[in-house]
Amino acid sequence: MRLLLILGLISPGLASPLATSQLVAREEAVPQCAIDCKQQILADSVTQCSTNNTPCLCADKVYQAKLEDCWSANCTTPESLTAQYLNSRECDIPIVQRYPAADPGTLIPFIVASILFTIRMAAKSKHLGCGWGADDYTIIVAYGLAVIIYSLNVSMIQYGFGKNIWDIVPQDDITKAYKRFYAFIHVYKALISLAKISVCLFLLRIFQTPIFRYITYTMIVVNTAIAISWILVDSFHCIPVHLAWTGWEHEESGKCINFITSTFVNGFVNIAVDVIMVMMPMWEVLKLTLSFRKKLGVAVMFGMGLVLTAVGIVRVIILSRNDSTENPTFEMEPLNYWSVIECQVAIICACLPATRAFIVHYIPGMLGQSENASSSGGAHTSSNPRSKTISAVHPGNLGFISKTVSYRVDSTGRSSQSASDSFVKLVEIQSQRT
Repeated sequence: MRLLLILGLISPGLASPLATSQLVAREEAVPQCAIDCKQQILADSVTQCSTNNTPCLCADKVYQAKLEDCWSANCTTPESLTAQYLNSRECDIPIVQRYPAADPGTLIPFIVASILFTIRMAAKSKHLGCGWGADDYTIIVAYGLAVIIYSLNVSMIQYGFGKNIWDIVPQDDITKAYKRFYAFIHVYKALISLAKISVCLFLLRIFQTPIFRYITYTMIVVNTAIAISWILVDSFHCIPVHLAWTGWEHEESGKCINFITSTFVNGFVNIAVDVIMVMMPMWEVLKLTLSFRKKLGVAVMFGMGLVLTAVGIVRVIILSRNDSTENPTFEMEPLNYWSVIECQVAIICACLPATRAFIVHYIPGMLGQSENASSSGGAHTSSNPRSKTISAVHPGNLGFISKTVSYRVDSTGRSSQSASDSFVKLVEIQSQRT
């Protein structure tokens, strides 16, 4: 600390216990280039402030700009960040943390997603919603990734994301934060595509029209291609690869693609896919033989995918408003923040149908369903004894969409035959969804 005071990099009055504890680690790392820059600029008389007038020097924007330009020109990146850190402490500029590690904006969606995922697993264990399927196994993997991405974001904040890059002490934490960010972007791409694939697999269990199924299979292929393509892009966006977490030092030559541009492209592609996936079931719902109230309920549930689309749009807007070139750890955290929210919302949307089936079965009055409507099935017969119609109703994945199959019952009895020779023939005459 004494060395810093001698060099004039921090005034005695500002040597608070907090500042002291933060600066001790950097005493031996005071860059000579920072000292030379300060002496040179003061010698050039670019400021009217005296050398020892710290408040005046901190308020002089011309002087501060000259200092930063000199650091950029004469210091390495780590030295420049150290100089800027010390100067910020000298001017008593507070260290800002953009988001806390346990922020309600990311924590609440994570909790809601966990609750709905648990309900979905409980519903499947009770064989509600047609039991287990490929969509359930896919969402299990997606939820596991949702836990990982939430944890990675918390870890990145603990290592400095959300702070000015020059305020991260020690500087090794910058590298640790970028390593977690490297994993974060891979998990994000995989999770978003898996959640959408899970929804597509679920829709294949509900709607049977050939055109719809062709479109749905196409969307599965598209989402798979998106995941694989961008995971590969993110894996090798820097050559050599380790520049993805050490490139901030600018001490090793290599090449990196423009990460912001690739993120923009990925964001717009995801938004387009979201819109298509919301419209797909809407069209099929309009053709269902349902009361207006039930049809509206199904439409609203599938329409929740628009929330995911809205979050994707907000994420792109946030990205456009934050320039990550000068202060990446501070400017990139809002992107991480909204990415975490988007991932949790994707899990929520994928778990809504099973959640509704669970509620309709156990708490039918909660969603306005009568107890009979939530029963496992029913049957009715026509008054014609020679041609009877039996409607077998099987509860669908949504809790109230069911498949009704009508049969004609032909009864034939022959007196010459024994009772064992008599038979009942079920002939399917109609199949529709109600």
